[in-house]
Amino acid sequence: MAILELEGVTRVVPIPDDEPLHILRGVDLVVDAGEHVSIVGRSGSGKSTLLNILGLLDEPSDGSIVFDGVPVRRMSAAARDRRRGREVGFIFQQFNLLPGRTAVENVATPLLYAHPRQFWRRRRLALDMLDRVGLGERTEWVPSRLSGGEQQRVAIARALVRGPRVILADEPTGALDIDTGRAVMSLLDEVARDTGAALVTITHDPDIAALASRRYRLEDGVLRPALAEVAL
Repeated sequence: MAILELEGVTRVVPIPDDEPLHILRGVDLVVDAGEHVSIVGRSGSGKSTLLNILGLLDEPSDGSIVFDGVPVRRMSAAARDRRRGREVGFIFQQFNLLPGRTAVENVATPLLYAHPRQFWRRRRLALDMLDRVGLGERTEWVPSRLSGGEQQRVAIARALVRGPRVILADEPTGALDIDTGRAVMSLLDEVARDTGAALVTITHDPDIAALASRRYRLEDGVLRPALAEVAL
């Protein structure tokens, strides 16, 4: 079952007294439940814009997006915000953890809106997710005491604690060594398969991209399949 469906998606930015800037050009993409899709592209190729559109942070200039069976253009701004908050998990290269808070407090933060008066429920869900990512013995540690790989695992737990339907990972291993990066991607693949979430990884690393079930390359706003024999 498709969770994300993009058809003919374009993003054009008007430039005063100049030609408009075409960031995305007719992007077609379908991502199924439990599937891992990777998108590779150089800086300025449109990867971040595409990620923002997939995560309901931005709207295309043209084309259609269907999110878990619902056309996005039919959603109000408030409905998009609610769906993004409940159903999209973002993982970034920069971990963006709150430095003065423990691992469990960082992971529980996204649950404040869903369970504002249920402290122990938030804590239990956060503890369970930290255990899932292999940090059951680091729950009370602040980020400065954690290694880079451990901090990324906290960030992953934070993104997954709400049970998102879509996981968007933007250069999730860029700050990690090769072995830790592969372990992180293996964990994300496992979670996507187990929960049925759609996983989209945006990266410049061909080795990380190769771990996905389907690979694409974004060049000058055009998305094309990245064939195995084509160098990324």
